[in-house]
Amino acid sequence: MKKQKILININNLEEINEYKKIGINNFLFALNGFSIGYNSFEIREIPEDSYILINRVLDSKDIDSLKTIKDDLLKFKGIIFEDLGVYQIFKDTSLELIWNQAHFATNLTSINIWLDKVSSAVISNEITSNEITDIVSGVIKPVIFNVFGKNMIMYSRRTLLSNFNKYNELEKYNDMVLGENHTNNNFLVKETEYGSAFFNNEYFNYIDFSNTLNDDNIKFYLVLNLDLDTNTIKDVLEGKTIGNDGFLNKKTVYRMSEYTDRGVK
Repeated sequence: MKKQKILININNLEEINEYKKIGINNFLFALNGFSIGYNSFEIREIPEDSYILINRVLDSKDIDSLKTIKDDLLKFKGIIFEDLGVYQIFKDTSLELIWNQAHFATNLTSINIWLDKVSSAVISNEITSNEITDIVSGVIKPVIFNVFGKNMIMYSRRTLLSNFNKYNELEKYNDMVLGENHTNNNFLVKETEYGSAFFNNEYFNYIDFSNTLNDDNIKFYLVLNLDLDTNTIKDVLEGKTIGNDGFLNKKTVYRMSEYTDRGVK
């Protein structure tokens, strides 16, 4: 995996120089007011040679608000988006638009349809290694592959932690780890005024696997860091074993009953 092809999210501005020292020069910033789950930044704080993350579900008011800052965002390299309203606003600009609907970017047909419209797409990492390899081999434009991070399981506009803590007369927390007994999984929940984001609380690590892919068809290898320091990220990129192999060797579970095959009832 070439470091010059790594795109990494920034949690604080001091990280930028640390990453540049090891050859990483592509940075992703969650845009304040339009993102969920990641540390976000005001437009004035973000370097112009950066990519912007807009991953909230937007209502009509949000769309109108985004339109008011449209010209301010044109100085950046591109936008990684989920809500299709973002595409409609920026489709006629020079910005690189990158489609990022992970639960839909699971097959070559859907991805190539979108690649006809946008600059690139983030392919799902919730599919097997064979499926990923087939997609990367057949895309009509270079795509982005998420090689390290915690998967966002769901996003709700509801302030679920506040409601839970209020109902149970507990202290209010904006971040909590919740256990799920049926599958024995833990989920990190991060809440803001815009809702609640649920992440699998264990990092997946596809860095070794990424070295088997057709690099010519990869625009960026995406690293999404929620809570690790820069030194740990450097170690991960150099081969330190942190995280699991996610879905590379197992198909996605669609029904809870499928867990009975794994001995969980």
